[in-house]
Amino acid sequence: MKIYAARVCEIPDGLCGRLFPLLDRRRQEKVTALKNEKERLRSIYAGLLLRHAFLAEGHCEEMWQRIEIVEGSHGKPYLPNCTDFYYSLSHSGEWVICAVDDIETGADIQEVGALKLAVAKRFYSDEEYHRLLQYQSEPDRQTMDLYRIWAAKESCVKLTGRGIGAGIHRYVTDSAYTHINDIEENTLCFVRLYESIQGYVICVCSSRECFPEHIIITDLTNNMFNMGGEGTC
Repeated sequence: MKIYAARVCEIPDGLCGRLFPLLDRRRQEKVTALKNEKERLRSIYAGLLLRHAFLAEGHCEEMWQRIEIVEGSHGKPYLPNCTDFYYSLSHSGEWVICAVDDIETGADIQEVGALKLAVAKRFYSDEEYHRLLQYQSEPDRQTMDLYRIWAAKESCVKLTGRGIGAGIHRYVTDSAYTHINDIEENTLCFVRLYESIQGYVICVCSSRECFPEHIIITDLTNNMFNMGGEGTC
């Protein structure tokens, strides 16, 4: 598995016209349908990051131009003609991420905001909710744990493709954030948290415990025209 991340920046009009054709057809349609400019920008960056990850994993530009992204039985997008490349996209605030692997994966990024215990009481398991209540004297820890749990749950539903509509309460994290349990199907998946991007929590989920130590940070707009590079965090 590898996890790519990019910061969303404003794209000059002239550059945007050059980047749009690099997106896959499904992404182009999605971007065109979006009315909110911030959402459009994040969606463009998500599509560019997917392309970047695809090429970085050793696939050629010609193959990218021919890819067709379709939806599975639960609506999860995948590449039917590329059985060694599975991906999961997520965006929040100023960042987009793309986790890729040769098996199904799920990824989520959350910008850490206000403490929302009412959300936890409604959507978290009793175990998770009471875990949060233990840290009432440590508001920063309590807030971080709230977003860690949510990111883990989101990464799991993205792994399965079911989405949060299937019931996010069914996915229960352990206190160390290494596993998540689907209590309805009695199945266990591995998760890994990353908090090296300040103000954000990233979580990836997989059926096997094989996670990278670092996230690969990419300057997408520069990278597209060979003017920049990558780093890790």
